[in-house]
Amino acid sequence: MRRKRKKTLEEKVNIFLILLIFLCVLPVFLTTFMGRLRIEDLLMNRPGSKIAEVEAKLPLIVAKEISIQMPEECIKAQSVIARTNLMAAREAGEEEPQGFEVEELQTLWGSEYAACYEKLSALIKETEGETLQYKDKYIYAAYHQTSAGNTRDMGEYYKSNVMPYLSSAACHEDTTAEGYLNVFFWTEEDFLKQMKLLFSEEELQNSSDVTITARDSAGYVLEVLVGQTVYDGETFRKRLNLPSACLELTLLDGDVRIVTLGQGHGFGLSQSMAKHLAEAGYSYKEILTYFYKGVTIKE
Repeated sequence: MRRKRKKTLEEKVNIFLILLIFLCVLPVFLTTFMGRLRIEDLLMNRPGSKIAEVEAKLPLIVAKEISIQMPEECIKAQSVIARTNLMAAREAGEEEPQGFEVEELQTLWGSEYAACYEKLSALIKETEGETLQYKDKYIYAAYHQTSAGNTRDMGEYYKSNVMPYLSSAACHEDTTAEGYLNVFFWTEEDFLKQMKLLFSEEELQNSSDVTITARDSAGYVLEVLVGQTVYDGETFRKRLNLPSACLELTLLDGDVRIVTLGQGHGFGLSQSMAKHLAEAGYSYKEILTYFYKGVTIKE
């Protein structure tokens, strides 16, 4: 009889201890669970959370678009560009700008990874929420490495000027930038072979079947006649893997020479010129409005 009572008492003590532990753990569990629900609610449903998600993605995107060694105002300007293009892509349901993977960035920066990431995040933070807009819509914030001396006017590329903010801007300092001028040589035979390979849909007889037929005011090629077909300059330069569509094609003593000026498509912000402006004391907002005419910087 005593043993039975003792056993019952032990059971009661054990039950009491279990309840006590449960009551102690319950507040912690509820706090963690509700906190997680709040975080998930923010990430999935709240408008503000979408902004936070965008801001979290920006360091990896901006790091891929511009060197951490560039002036701080240039990096801030590129941050606004990256945010604008990311938000515009999301709004249109299009592919978003791609950034580095963390592992790629760690490899790129090596032992300086932590310091560089902290610096980049702080600069992006200074532009938090800011985007480039024209008539209350996100712009196409085009940018490139180096212009041919002037950026291009999109109205000359598209007959209907749907992007008036992408007009020509003087970038004379770009002519001193590294990689501004490049020269490519082929024998006429090798050039013809390459053209036949890259434009297999055309019947080419000799190198003179490739001629430049139109340019814009900045000197970039708008049209190239290859065989019987007219191709736009950007298509031509990408097929040949040329750094720029601002090019001259010359037949010289049995050889073919192509000279290119600048790096990239030439529209929007020139990073080389932006560097000069930053070094001259321009703020990132002044740099942006120098290249994108008539835009406003909005959160």
